[in-house]
Amino acid sequence: MERKKVIKFGTDGWRGVIADDFTMDNVKIVTRGICEYLKLDVKTKNRKPRIVVGYDTRFLSDRFAEVAADIFAENGIETYLSNRFVPTPVLSGAVVSNNADLGVMITASHNPYYYNGYKIKGPYGGSATIDIVSRIEKRVNDLVGKNVEDPGVLLEPGSFLKQKDFVSEYQDHILGLVDVDAIKGFNFRLLIDPMYGATQKIYRDILQKFNPGKLIEIHSVLNPAFGGINPEPIGDNLKDAIEKLSEEKCELAICLDGDGDRVAALGRDGIFVSSHHIFAVILLHLIRNKKLEGKVIKTVSTSSIIDRICSRHGLELVVTPIGFKYISEEILKGGVIMGGEESGGIWVKGNIPERDGMFIGLVLLEIINSCKKSINDILEDIYDEFGYFTYQRLDYEMSVEERDRIREKLSEGIPDLLKDEGVKEVVMIDGFKYILSDGSWVMIRPSGTEAVVRIYAESDSKEKLERLHRLGKKVIYGLL
Repeated sequence: MERKKVIKFGTDGWRGVIADDFTMDNVKIVTRGICEYLKLDVKTKNRKPRIVVGYDTRFLSDRFAEVAADIFAENGIETYLSNRFVPTPVLSGAVVSNNADLGVMITASHNPYYYNGYKIKGPYGGSATIDIVSRIEKRVNDLVGKNVEDPGVLLEPGSFLKQKDFVSEYQDHILGLVDVDAIKGFNFRLLIDPMYGATQKIYRDILQKFNPGKLIEIHSVLNPAFGGINPEPIGDNLKDAIEKLSEEKCELAICLDGDGDRVAALGRDGIFVSSHHIFAVILLHLIRNKKLEGKVIKTVSTSSIIDRICSRHGLELVVTPIGFKYISEEILKGGVIMGGEESGGIWVKGNIPERDGMFIGLVLLEIINSCKKSINDILEDIYDEFGYFTYQRLDYEMSVEERDRIREKLSEGIPDLLKDEGVKEVVMIDGFKYILSDGSWVMIRPSGTEAVVRIYAESDSKEKLERLHRLGKKVIYGLL
């Protein structure tokens, strides 16, 4: 009988509930599997395999990272361990600047506080490709059931393990990617919300180079429970930021998720500026002001505003499954000017193939300061030209059996409720996306790694959006 896999890598690494499936033993298994991959599958010239390791502010992240780093070093792999918690983009940059073969980041990103995770970065600094992940996953699961405490002959870890500051080299890198002169002296109050995550103080230190008197930072303390919120910059998680924005009369807030690779913003009066809006604002800037040409990459759940912009300007648009690793793979092929996903991960030409909320926040500041308009006014211009759009994602927790049953039922055909609504097209790149005759759409996606079914919807009015979500909810619970 085939052994059941206990370690499964999802759209961005392996995640699990701390002390349930994300345990020290499983971290050791994953680490030893990567050791085998590095020693047997990676060919280096005249040096040992090399890896960099980072961690975020979650409970036990530092300890998980230390244990992983020790195992790498014991197996003769040159290992650089961050000397402090860092955002994922910092760790990703360290892969490239240190000429490493892989990067490991201990983080569960935007997931609730009781999760932790293990992200793997390729030698180019972005999410590991499907080929890399599948080979690592095979080696990891071959180790399941073996004695992970007895890996064989070990070396002294001290000779192969060094602690290093990754933050300074990251700051130099991203400041070299933006128009520093255009950002200098922004004359409005700016709020930063790191959501108790790994960007706290790090991003503030970067922004202080431009106008320290205009900066306000909240949620900038170590709190493994994330103050009772999920560290994802959407919805009710931003209540504190909206209140502080109003109280301090800020014109803009840049809000970053727990490990700093995702971004959202708030405009004047607390208006929510989603990743879709940010994607559109930056894409138009690249096309019209930077005169860039090339492909644009988006995931299937991302707003159709990107389709309209690409169509208007004659740009090729590539649509991928959900997960930034798919965007990274397209970037690595070349010829891409921008890529992004619904959940807040955005990439711009010039950077390593990795999403980076801090860098994107700087690009947003560059655009606002250059055109001398607020983000509110910039969005109004986009609505006038390309049409108003509103978007929402809602998550529904359920059992794994219920989630799988919904996937199976949706695979059998369009549900009657949606047929009656006038579905003209179904896209099944990743989930089930039902497009209506007026261009509105609703997408139902059972998660591949969590006991969750997600409903995404987009329309040209809030009333239609709410109706689509009600229909989506009726569909999933009707199938049960």
